[in-house]
Formats: sequence, structure tokens, C-alpha cells
Amino acid sequence: MGTTLSAGQTKAVDDIPTMLKQFAAGTEAEITIPPGIYRLPKEGLLLRKLKDRTIHAEGVTLLGTELSPSALQFQACVNVTLTGLTLDYDPLPFTQGRLTAIDATARTADFEVSAGYPDLTDIYLEGKNVHLFEPDASRWKKDVPDYYPKKIERLTPRTGRLSFSKDALGFEDLAVRDRIVLNVRKRQGVLIGEGCAGLTFKDVTVHSAPGIGFLVRFAEETGAFENVRIIPGPKPAGATEERLFSTSADAFNAAYVRKGPILKNCEFSFMGDDAVNLHGVMLPVIKWLDEKSFVSMRSHRSERFDRLIHPGDEVRFVKEPAYAIAQRARVQKIEYLEGKDASFAADVKKLWPTSKEEGPGAFYVIHLDQAVTGVLPGDFCDVPATSAPGFSITGNFFHDHRARGLRLMSNDGIVENNRFERLKGVALTVGPEYAFWREAGWCSHIVIRGNRITDVGQGTNLQQSTSYTTGAITVMGRVEPQKQNTRYFLGNEKIEITGNKIEGCSVNGITISAAKEVKVYQNTVRRVNQIRNPKMAADYGLIEQKPISVQQAEAAVERNDVE
Repeated sequence: MGTTLSAGQTKAVDDIPTMLKQFAAGTEAEITIPPGIYRLPKEGLLLRKLKDRTIHAEGVTLLGTELSPSALQFQACVNVTLTGLTLDYDPLPFTQGRLTAIDATARTADFEVSAGYPDLTDIYLEGKNVHLFEPDASRWKKDVPDYYPKKIERLTPRTGRLSFSKDALGFEDLAVRDRIVLNVRKRQGVLIGEGCAGLTFKDVTVHSAPGIGFLVRFAEETGAFENVRIIPGPKPAGATEERLFSTSADAFNAAYVRKGPILKNCEFSFMGDDAVNLHGVMLPVIKWLDEKSFVSMRSHRSERFDRLIHPGDEVRFVKEPAYAIAQRARVQKIEYLEGKDASFAADVKKLWPTSKEEGPGAFYVIHLDQAVTGVLPGDFCDVPATSAPGFSITGNFFHDHRARGLRLMSNDGIVENNRFERLKGVALTVGPEYAFWREAGWCSHIVIRGNRITDVGQGTNLQQSTSYTTGAITVMGRVEPQKQNTRYFLGNEKIEITGNKIEGCSVNGITISAAKEVKVYQNTVRRVNQIRNPKMAADYGLIEQKPISVQQAEAAVERNDVE
């Protein structure tokens, strides 16, 4: 039998933590939280070491009250099911308004915050980007780039000014009455952390988060997510316009995890970044201790890969600029080096251009089962077992958000019967982002089948020379760009793209590069290559523009219906 707690009209700040602490300490298999809106303590809610438990939260809304911590964390939880919960934030992790004046000479755009949305406090002025929406529809404005003003300033608590550099793209597309969002990127809404396995989320909704919606790190298993929705929440008190935003970053991001997610019948929309990102670890070779042992590191001291990487895991050593696989071996043992004992200097910013960390990072000694030759300090390696393999993404709806639908850098997965609509980026990419993002790695054994893709690639970033995602479905590898001399290692393999329907894309319908043993069968491709720019992907040597393009790859392309 389960426990049902009586509902009251007023929900004190510590009601939920107290309820769940008592539940965790008890022996009941289930708990039912009474319907209501609960304000969380500023540190959020931590669920730790729950095992074989179910939490029913139908009609329950949890409100995160601080934008720096996660609202909800799971640590060392096994076989836990959560149903019915809604997560939101107060204050909201974004504010929104309308452009009121454009000064082409000064290259500024003034705006006013819409009724009911937060004042322009400092936290909303810290972001680096601004999201531009249609004046009369809840949609990102089409055929414009992402906007990164050089300055966002407050004129009054309800009015502000965006200042753009002289070479900023898209300034001429700004118009009075266009709507904008200023968002906060601080922390994920839900964190699934170390030691978690067998988690299930069903009928759960996330309305906002000051970062990624669901972040999974250092878990044994990502978990199962059914009928999970990431969608804008209700209008705030006093507002006359609907919310334009849900999460400030990805809807769902799983990395450094040994088993990928099951995503079924979910809806992800209005995020500030990708819908789904799956990737693994990229580790540098700092120093060889002997022919079978080397020192590696990561920028975050908390990243305990010594607990995640297991004996027997494959290690692939890759070399710039194409990140070709030079050697393979298997882990015999991995040891963590305490920072005070780490005598090996490493330039964190050079190794990870996106890192915000300072200090020594986390160091490891990795022992291999065999001698490795030809791999030098400065080369990298990846460990495919940490890239959320074995994923299943079926029957979902990804729509109306800023970046890509799926960003897959994993293995042994299926993407089937999903819908992708009105995305600024492409529908999905398969392949590593070794350069810059350092997100591993080469992908294999993936089926992309029966998906419907409509009106994607609506942002002009895809048209720039720096683009490397040139198809609604793209198989790729982000390597070091060398313009027409860029060469690709055929590291992705055994990928099937079949029975998909693509209707509407600014770039190619399907682009295959850096891959072999790819099958492209019985796809329907309509209304693609809608914008032709000779500079597209020029930095990466991927300039071919056609409905189905195979560049520096080996693919069987048969029986496709191409307009």
C-alpha cells in the first residue's frame, strides 16, 4: 500500500522536502502528493538513494524559486518512477517584450517588457543572446540569424536597449513590434546524477528552466520518459500575451552515461537550444607514463570519470585535424589523481574552448590492456560506452525551437516516427563535435526511420560559411575546418535512413559526410534547398547543394522520391 498525504490550501515552503524525506526513510513503496502549487526552498529539492519507489504527483506543480540551483535533483536513485508532476519557476528564467524603436545609424533597438513579465533586473541583462519572434504569432522569426548584441542595457525597469556591432548579421531584419526574449542560463531544471538507474518519468511537464530541462550526467542509465512535455507555461499574473519560451537551453541533454534514454510520445518545444543532445567524453592525452598507461584530465574537478568508465571499455585514440581513429585499446583500470598530486600542467582553455573553469581540473591515469604506439601528448581519445548508447526516440513531437531537433553523438539507437516542425536548425544530426565543443564521438548502428520533417532550417546561420549541418537530416563530423582542403575520416558507420518524409528545408534534404556503410532508402524529399548561398559551409568544404548530397562518404542511395 502507498501513503496519501492530506492536502491543505496553503503549501509551506518545506512541505515537499519534509514529505519526501519521511517517505525515503520509510518502507512504503508509493507516495501520493496532494494536488497544489508548492514553492521549493531556494536550494531546490534533492532525492537521494531512493530505491524501488513510486511518487505520484498528479495535479502537483513545483516552483523553483532561485535561478542558480537545480529545482529537482536525483542522486543514487534506482528504479524510481515519477508521474504527473509539473515543474515551473517563479521568478521566470526569462522575460519578454516588444521592439519599440530601431536606430539604423546607431545600430540600436529599443524594447519594452510586456505586461506581466519580469522587470529588467540585472540577471536578465547578463545573457549573450536575444531571441527574435514574430510580432503576432508565437514563432521564432523566420530567415534571420541568432542575435548576440554587444550590449543589453536597462533604460528603466520596463524598457531597454540592444546595441549591435557594425558587422552583426540580421540587424536590418529587426522591426518595430517584433517580440524578443531575454533568457537566463544558469542551471538545469532537473538533474539526474551519479548512481541513477531505472528511473521513469511519465506524464511530467516542464514549463521553464534557467538552462537545460533534463540534464543527465554520470548515471548508469538515462531513464525512460513517456508523455513528457517541455512547453511554455500559463500566462503570468497580469500578462496579456502568452509565454514565448520554455527552457533556456536544451530540452534534454544526456552525456557521460552508460545507457541512453527511452523517449516516447514526448513533446519538446520553445527551447533556447536543441531538443535532444546525446554525447560522450573526449579526453586528452596529457602524458604517457609507459606504453600502456597515460594521464588525462577534464576541466571540472567534479567529473569523476574514474567511477563511470569500466574495465573492458573501448578507448579510441583520434588525431586532429580530421579526428581519424589512430589506435584502439581497452581500459584495464582508471585511477583518479587528487588535484594536489597532479603535477601535469594543461591549458584548459585550449583543450576545451567552451570551458568556464579555472584551476587544475580533474586528472586520471588510464591503464590499457595493450601497448599503444603513435599516439602523442596533445592527441585525444573517446570512450563510446559513455555516450548514452542504446537509445530509443520514438513517436515524439519536436517543434518551434531555436536549434536542432536531435544532436546525436551516440551508438546503437533508433529514431522512429517522430515529427519535427518549424525549427531554426536542422531536424537531426548524427556524428561527433570533436572540434570546439569537444563532444564525442563517431557513431554507428543507428536507424532513422519513418520520421516526418516539415519546415526546418529556418535560421540563416545554416547559410553561413561556418555552417557544417547542411541537411534536414545530416550525418557529419565536426573537424578542424580547412575550407576546400577539409578532409573527413569516415568514422560514422552502419547508419540507415529510410522512409522519412522531408517537406520544407532551407538547405539540403539529406547530407551524408564522414561516414561509410550508410543506406538512404525510400525517403521523400520536397521543397528543399529553398535558399541558395554559395558561401554555405565553405569553411568545411561542404558546399554541394542538392536534395540528397553525399560528400566524402560512402552511401547507398536508392529508391528515394525527390522533387
